[in-house]
Amino acid sequence: MARLRDWVDLGRNTIKSISTDEITNLYVRDWTETRKTLVADYQSSLDQEPRRVRRFVRTTSAMFHGLAKRLSPIRRVVFLVAFVWFFVTFIRFVARHDEFPLSTFVGLSGTFLLMTILLAMELIDKLKYRDELTLARDLQATLIPKYPPRSEVYDIAAFNYIANTVGGDLYDFAPLADGRLAILFGDASGHGMAAGLVMAVAHAGFRTQVDIDASPSAVISSLNRILCRTGTSRSFFAACYVLLSPDGFYSATLAGHPPILKIDSNGKVIERIGRGAYPLGIKTDLQWEETTGVLQRGQSLLLHSDGLPESRNADDREFGDPYIEVVIGWNANAPASSLVQALVDEWRKFTVKRAAEDDVSIAVIERR
Repeated sequence: MARLRDWVDLGRNTIKSISTDEITNLYVRDWTETRKTLVADYQSSLDQEPRRVRRFVRTTSAMFHGLAKRLSPIRRVVFLVAFVWFFVTFIRFVARHDEFPLSTFVGLSGTFLLMTILLAMELIDKLKYRDELTLARDLQATLIPKYPPRSEVYDIAAFNYIANTVGGDLYDFAPLADGRLAILFGDASGHGMAAGLVMAVAHAGFRTQVDIDASPSAVISSLNRILCRTGTSRSFFAACYVLLSPDGFYSATLAGHPPILKIDSNGKVIERIGRGAYPLGIKTDLQWEETTGVLQRGQSLLLHSDGLPESRNADDREFGDPYIEVVIGWNANAPASSLVQALVDEWRKFTVKRAAEDDVSIAVIERR
């Protein structure tokens, strides 16, 4: 049995741990996300309701329905019993005016107990699920290199931020025996475990294929076949593959991925490599265009996931591609690691009051 001292210590720890940001986020972020999720099925009709009182009633009803729908059937019954029991007890208490009979106390206590038990069940499920996701995150972290490979020819730096416990972004750098460097940069559709599984399959396919044939056509075709066979109708992988030679020559293929930015030594974007195409994992017979070029000394290639330009701040404004180019211009002649850090710093300042909704990955490869 928990002692009084244990409860007092828990209370003190709770008060000390609560910060102003947490109080703000409870309403600005947590409550907003909760409400958005619960009423998602009815949001369009709610937005069209002109009368404020009626919209409030319909929103409340939609939230309770959204909550009940996400419970298991037996827990849904417990929730309904507690809900009805509370209102019956409350109506009976109001009808008796100043009296507070034992039946009212028992009714309110029973309602509280049922809700507490229901909350405890959901909390335990969440903890089990969180432990599984944490394990998946740890395994996934081994697939993304913590430190890019060192090269006498190229200066490489990268950054990865996971919006949920498990992410779908991937980058990998594979030095080949003949001195070339194979780079895979991609983004699996969706979020969470499903995106993480697609990302893991793509990584395994990439590492296997580059040892056989590292050409863009071979790698992209191989990944597409694997993802079409192992994925679902919603499992897509937006990919960018670059094969760099020691002399600066490169060949690149993009599949549904944002263009690669080619930057000169003055911090100016001189080319956007790649154009719109289908992502991988849709059809086995699709083909993608291959682009070639030369990276001169002092020039860089910048790759980023769509989570960077599509990030929004508290005013619902996007970070945007133009601002990415502005930050690049501010950091002309900066080494790869400094340019990546500058973009990360500006992104964090921009989204400081709003949690990221998508993974963000950035990589810069500069020819020394």
